[in-house]
Amino acid sequence: MSRTHIVATIGPATNSAEMLISLTRAGMSVVRLNASHNTLTWHRDTIALVKRVLPATPILLDVPGRKIRTADLCHEPVFGVGEVIILTTEEGHDGQRKVTIGSRRLHQDVSPGATLLADDGKLRFTVVEVTGCDLHCRAEVAGRLRSRKGINVPGVELGGELVGDRDRDMLAFARDNGVDLVGISFIESARHVRLVRRELPGGRPGIVAKVETPGAVLNLEEIIDSSDAIMIDRGDLSAETDATQIGVLQKQILSRAAGFTQPVIVATEMLDTMIERPCPTKAEITDITNAVLDGAAAVMLSGETAIGAHPVASVTTMKQIASVAEQYSGRADISRGQSVLAPRPADDRMAG
Repeated sequence: MSRTHIVATIGPATNSAEMLISLTRAGMSVVRLNASHNTLTWHRDTIALVKRVLPATPILLDVPGRKIRTADLCHEPVFGVGEVIILTTEEGHDGQRKVTIGSRRLHQDVSPGATLLADDGKLRFTVVEVTGCDLHCRAEVAGRLRSRKGINVPGVELGGELVGDRDRDMLAFARDNGVDLVGISFIESARHVRLVRRELPGGRPGIVAKVETPGAVLNLEEIIDSSDAIMIDRGDLSAETDATQIGVLQKQILSRAAGFTQPVIVATEMLDTMIERPCPTKAEITDITNAVLDGAAAVMLSGETAIGAHPVASVTTMKQIASVAEQYSGRADISRGQSVLAPRPADDRMAG
């Protein structure tokens, strides 16, 4: 049996009692919810469902933190190379003429010539003009800008509070609903972690610091020392740095975390093709294998289980690959990460 934890994101494809049970039987050991999607009511109901159906299974709630996303759009703009679309920090624009983004000050932080990336770097824009709250952006690749997709501004120091009012509200929600872990986006330093922890009296939920920026890599050891677990979010990390270096950065982060016996979750596109197809690519199999061989305490599924066509098969496949890798490396008795990713104690199950 695989001892590497499998974190599975629950979404519209899997938020039923039947699917939760099937995912657990397939190998899921940690439930993840992404607060950047769906409503708080949806998340509250899903947390209650998980606690009722899987009382021993830890719940990780990813909160947006400083991550910028597009709003919920009625009209998702489609564009060709060279076309200009307008991103705005004003609220209330649905994509018909402008696309609202979840930052009230990005127009103050960027200048013409800046590069903006969207959807984990799949889309690339150059800022050609800033007028008021509007950023006029020329598309460098053709595509569609969808709702709730991340926006990255590599090389630009974004201003604003490390922990804002929205973050405090989400952390209070996590605490009040009894989740076990919170994932915090765009953690930059130990000070950032400490500010988050102030909002979580009693030491719960535990903090999963998401390593997504050059600053986080630079301050990695102090972040590891001050948090409860690390997540390598390869989507934002590749957009904020150089995508060609992501494999090396992953190995470096895992190696440095091992010195602290800190559990590390490796995330993003691990079985991306299984969102639509029933089988993984050979590259995906190799990716998961290498993450386990390099010491990851957990590997994560996102869209594969949240919205994918083959969620149970995705978990089964990931478990099989991890099991083979563990046998090769002699890691069948993995203990790293058990303290924060292990099943809930019996008394906590009763409280939930």
